[in-house]
Order: sequence, then structure tokens, then C-alpha cells
Amino acid sequence: MYSIWLKEFDYDYVIARTVEDGLYAYQNSLKQNSANLNGFDLIVLDYDLPPKKDSSLSTKNGLYVAREVLRLNRDQRIIFASAWPQKIFNEYMESLKCFIEILQKPFEKDLFIKMIQDTFVFDTLKKVVIDMRKNNVNPNEPTPESYVNLFELLWKLQKDTFDTPDN
Repeated sequence: MYSIWLKEFDYDYVIARTVEDGLYAYQNSLKQNSANLNGFDLIVLDYDLPPKKDSSLSTKNGLYVAREVLRLNRDQRIIFASAWPQKIFNEYMESLKCFIEILQKPFEKDLFIKMIQDTFVFDTLKKVVIDMRKNNVNPNEPTPESYVNLFELLWKLQKDTFDTPDN
């Protein structure tokens, strides 16, 4: 389904049907684009991405792929498309140290494309996480001050968005 929507909007894409294929595609993309650390602009993963049969990764899933991708590039944009958003969020908070976006299945094409095109939330939270790292704060253990900073940044970005000369 995603491939039809992506093709309709002229996006280039790679489909990986297993954990191993996903890891291979990302690592291969990084090798081919060694000058650019982001091999992909975006990765869309399903939490239930299966491993190959009889694989050494038989207990792994999409969260494992995200963890490995973020180990290689902690600023990679990832959207989880899943019927289990709370499960992903809970496991993510326990294991990953980066921001990911979650899109709950089922969803319509318009929402999927809008989320791909609208990087406002990702860009905003990426800035917050970078700032937290600079201040040696774990992004998964925010302080009250970091929440204040987050809301100030969101307010500023929202204000900048609506105060542009085109509006």
C-alpha cells in the first residue's frame, strides 16, 4: 500500500520485507552515500517487521531495525506505522535514545503523505534532543527545565511559521 502512495507522489523508495533486508538496505545506502550520513530522508517501519525464517535474528522486529539504524545515525528520521503505538512507545522509551514518530494503523493516504511532507514536529524535537545532548541531559529523562525549553522552542517555531511574509 505504501509503495502505491509513494509512487503516486513521485517519491523514491526501497521496500524491505524482513529485518535483515531492512538492515542491508540501510547499510548499503550509507555506503553508496558516504558523503551524506543520511542514506534515506525517511524510514517507515512496522513494529511487526518479521525476520527471515531460520534467521539468527528470529526474535527481532522493527524496533530492532530502528535501534541498529540509530546506532549508525542517531539523527535518522523514522516513522513507525503500527497497530501497536503504545507498545512501540513503551519499548522505545526503554531502549532508544532518539526521537521517532508514530503513525497508528489504520490510516488514510492523506495522513501518511502529510506526515512525510511535514517535518515540523521532527525538526523541532530534533533540535530539543540536540540541545539536551549538549547539556548532558538524557532525552528520555527530561527535566522540568527541558519541558519549558521545549514549549518555548515550539512556540517560537510556531510563531515563525505564522509570521512569514507569505501568510
